[in-house]
Amino acid sequence: MKAAVYYETGAPDVFRYQEAPEPPLHPGGVLIDVQAIAIEGGDVLNRAGGAMTSQPHIVGYN
Repeated sequence: MKAAVYYETGAPDVFRYQEAPEPPLHPGGVLIDVQAIAIEGGDVLNRAGGAMTSQPHIVGYN
């Protein structure tokens, strides 16, 4: 899958659009074919200097 990711916090140019591993589909889960995404306010604040929970950080909430 493609994802918006960053390896360090900073200006908008830290974003990369690249391949990322598919998340696991748990039993009873639902697979959705996403056609578009948006970078929301929380994503922008985190990218600007929030805590990175993983590296690379994949944008979005789960």
